[in-house]
Amino acid sequence: MPTPTGVSTDELRRANLRAILQTVHTRGPTTRAVLTRQLGLNRSTIGALTGELQSLGLVSEETSAVGGRSGRPSHLVVPREDNVVVAVDVGVDRIAVALVGLGGEMLDRRDRGHQRGEHDVSHVVEAVAQMVEETLAVTGQQTRCLGVGVAVPGAVRAVDGLVRFAPNLGWVEVPFTDLLAERLDRPVATGNDADLGVLAEHVRGAAVGFAEVAYLSASVGIGGGFLVGGRPLRGARGYAGEVGHMQVDTEGPVCRCGAVGCWETKVGENVLLRHAGRLPGGGPHAVAEVIDAARNGEARAAEAVAEVADWCGVGLRAIANLFDPEVVVLGGSLAQVWRAAEDKVREAMSRSTMMPRDDVVVRAAQLGGDSPLVGAAELAFAPVIDHPQAVPKAG
Repeated sequence: MPTPTGVSTDELRRANLRAILQTVHTRGPTTRAVLTRQLGLNRSTIGALTGELQSLGLVSEETSAVGGRSGRPSHLVVPREDNVVVAVDVGVDRIAVALVGLGGEMLDRRDRGHQRGEHDVSHVVEAVAQMVEETLAVTGQQTRCLGVGVAVPGAVRAVDGLVRFAPNLGWVEVPFTDLLAERLDRPVATGNDADLGVLAEHVRGAAVGFAEVAYLSASVGIGGGFLVGGRPLRGARGYAGEVGHMQVDTEGPVCRCGAVGCWETKVGENVLLRHAGRLPGGGPHAVAEVIDAARNGEARAAEAVAEVADWCGVGLRAIANLFDPEVVVLGGSLAQVWRAAEDKVREAMSRSTMMPRDDVVVRAAQLGGDSPLVGAAELAFAPVIDHPQAVPKAG
């Protein structure tokens, strides 16, 4: 029977279950009293809903006196960590796999470096599958795997997880999600690494409490993920946020995408290394070495950091003007450059006399390089949190 608002009783119950599970997943153990206040429901309704989540094996309840004093006991609703997902981050130089419990705690983690020529999709699928299986093997029979989430550095089609274009992996029109799901015999959800990075930083990192967020992370390329009104900006097919291929220099070098003067040709990891006279491909450790050398007075390293910081600010100004975010969260080498040369970046951001962008909060990613990995876990948890009553059976 529909309610007067047109929402059925089942739909309302599902929404309330979702709200409770999302709260304890995001914030950790929460008392029934706090849930009652936050969700605007009465105590008996909260009790019935948490009881249903208990019967589904998603939460448990603990009882303790409030503040250690006598009186009415506090019923603490706790997410059960024996409900797990496997999160995967397929990077250009390595694969990271983590076992994450409901509530967000990383229970196990392993990394494997790519070797030259190992970006072939069949090789990556097999490597990821083996790492996922190894991770699940150590959990025994006491856990329930709710899903597998994967972050990839490329444009991912929303409808089916097809990787449309991942230039730094050499992938074009690759059905990676279907291939991995078939190999694992499990459902797999795949997302763009920056889209998952902004999700993670919004839920658990530097963007908590903000609704208008830009997340920008650089390694070999640059990825961008955005929240508008607290919701992900996807675009018509899921390809929004390819800011690395935003033109910033009409006379710049040709990008691997075929265009001229893309932002990633001015601020990517390897750009800094080459400017500093280093070989490309050294990753974050090599970037840190250049920054240390600049601080210690090496002229060429200092010039490289200043050059990249200036172009970093140019791109951030364009992003700020286009999206007007409350906060910009920087990951990868962008975060390293920001920490090393914040004044130089700010100077370039504020170069416009008509619209200086001193009002934009800029922060390094709180989750560091793990933002996409944490976001992949949130992607895998999302179907269960959205519809707790459809939780899969153990196994």
